[in-house]
Amino acid sequence: MRTTTVHRIVLPVAALALAATGCAKGTDDATAAKGQAATEVCGGFAKEPGVAPALEAIAGKGVRLTGDRSEPDRVVSELRKAARTPQSGKKRMAGIPFCTLETAGDEKNVLSITLREALAVPGSDASKDLVTAYSTGRLATSSDLYASIYFTCRMPAPAHAIVLDAELERADENEADHAGIRDEQITLANAAARHVAAELGCGETRLVEGVPAKARS
Repeated sequence: MRTTTVHRIVLPVAALALAATGCAKGTDDATAAKGQAATEVCGGFAKEPGVAPALEAIAGKGVRLTGDRSEPDRVVSELRKAARTPQSGKKRMAGIPFCTLETAGDEKNVLSITLREALAVPGSDASKDLVTAYSTGRLATSSDLYASIYFTCRMPAPAHAIVLDAELERADENEADHAGIRDEQITLANAAARHVAAELGCGETRLVEGVPAKARS
């Protein structure tokens, strides 16, 4: 009798536990499918004035986004390590995904922003006819699907000054081509650069707030 009674008690409890687990998973899936607003993704880097509208202009007005492949914490830790690596030990660093965005639900690629240490700021003459230049950082350019900002980051000792490159690449499947797309791309790259620079405690970045102005030719 005791054995039967125990089974009668344990089985319903186990069933309730499974049901609760199923509900929790369903809730998580539903939350993931809903995504986040432009001002919330990737640590809220797009909260600065003029930045969220730039993201919505590319992704779509009111579109919910997911950034599951983003690694903002790794960006900060790797760049902090780079600032403490002796110059003689420097190697070209691959871009680390600060913010990789997809539309919630259908997982359509929108854009990705990576950051890396650059060994030098490239010359600006090679591609000047193919890109639009902007006044932020040390060298900022934007083209049809791509934007890049080189800027200096001087961290507190024992770190030394390094050059960082924030690169934005818009997905081919994201059909957002319109007048002003280059301005929006550079605005997002600049906001990401400012966000990471603040996390690192960078000085002397020359990164502007909000929407960068076009550079005078």
